[in-house]
Amino acid sequence: MSDAVIVAVITGVCAVFGQWLIVRNQSAKDAYERGKRDKHLDDTIQGLTKRVEEHNRYAKLFADLSGEIKLMAKDIAYIKEGKG
Repeated sequence: MSDAVIVAVITGVCAVFGQWLIVRNQSAKDAYERGKRDKHLDDTIQGLTKRVEEHNRYAKLFADLSGEIKLMAKDIAYIKEGKG
């Protein structure tokens, strides 16, 4: 084999190995970034879930109070009719 062919083969092998290293490092970096993003999304979803549960608890309390207020209004109307 001539010297030019040997140099070309060595250059090709080095180029392929270099590209492989670049791709591997970029993959690792992408996986790390994706993990950070997923953790942030999980934290955000947990926070929103907590807020929704708190809202639902207040909505239930308000519904219960609303029913009690209606009963009080009826009692007040009944008392006013009895004294009037």
